Amino acid sequence: METEIKNKLYQDVQSFFSKNTVLIIGSGLSCAEGLPGMWKLAMELIEEVPKRIKKESIDEWNNIQNDLLDSNGNLKKEANLEATLLKFPPNEDIEAVIRKVTTDLIKQEEKDVIMKVVIGEKNLRFSSFIKKFSIPDSGLSIITTNYDRLIEIAAEVEGIPVDNLFYGKNISQLDEKKSQMSFCERIDRSGRSTKRVFTPKILIYKPHGCLGWYMYNENPIHSSHDLGLERLLITPGANKFRSGYEKPFDLHRTKANNAIDNASKIILIGYGFNDEHLETHLKPKILSNTATLVITRELSENTKKIINGRDNVIALSNFNSEQENGTEVFYKNKTYKICGIDLWDVEKLIKEVF
Repeated sequence: METEIKNKLYQDVQSFFSKNTVLIIGSGLSCAEGLPGMWKLAMELIEEVPKRIKKESIDEWNNIQNDLLDSNGNLKKEANLEATLLKFPPNEDIEAVIRKVTTDLIKQEEKDVIMKVVIGEKNLRFSSFIKKFSIPDSGLSIITTNYDRLIEIAAEVEGIPVDNLFYGKNISQLDEKKSQMSFCERIDRSGRSTKRVFTPKILIYKPHGCLGWYMYNENPIHSSHDLGLERLLITPGANKFRSGYEKPFDLHRTKANNAIDNASKIILIGYGFNDEHLETHLKPKILSNTATLVITRELSENTKKIINGRDNVIALSNFNSEQENGTEVFYKNKTYKICGIDLWDVEKLIKEVF
């Protein structure tokens, strides 16, 4: 890439770190920190689900499993857990086990990562990334399909508070208004009228649920403690469309859609456009020429279809050959290569561009 074009690219990337940018974060960011992705989850489900489901659910599970495995009993290279569970929607028994296996797999890995952060053995990539934003009093919106809480941890270790629409400390109730008011710092009476001044913060929306969400006394709650209750998670597949209209998923989905609709710019991190549940507002927004920055290790086929021919999209992904490696850049509807620099890694992006 020529120096002049590269400098302009860096300037344009910097412009995304503004007040009305909305971030959409997929599993790629968590995987980069060591948490399991869809591939590892599929392998864990194949190992664990048959042991835990009822006998009458075995045939139904076999349909799911056979769609994921090849003739040698290995996970297919093209296996897509989301697509398989859309093709063969699991019954309530299987879905409950999938949710439990998913929880067990992610929560231990999450715990290990958080412990390393707290004792100073690890820095989360997203911490350096979020610090570069000018965060408004109204909040910077982040939408994530991830169940884990690494985004929240990455922000809070940098002194950036997080509004998750729940109010309280140890056992938090779903209450958008009280949660918002808890960030009010003071009343400004310096002008003709008084106004409330709020702490700059992150607004995080999780339309698929969170490891910290539980149902207690028929109401959703949030807690950082392991309460031993079933987590509120929407598993991949067709059932997410039904569950997405239940509390607290409905509120988070509505807030996420509103944030997308009102965004001036969009940043996508580790997100592959494999989730129709989230994209009813996202795709039209990108196709309406909203400035979009895609940061991912590998561009999925769905992502390539969406960005193809789009002047409003910048995409940073990995390329690796026997001779060289670095970043493949989709910019101004052209493709370039920057050798030796991994701009698709958010931590390295910040060091290079800023």
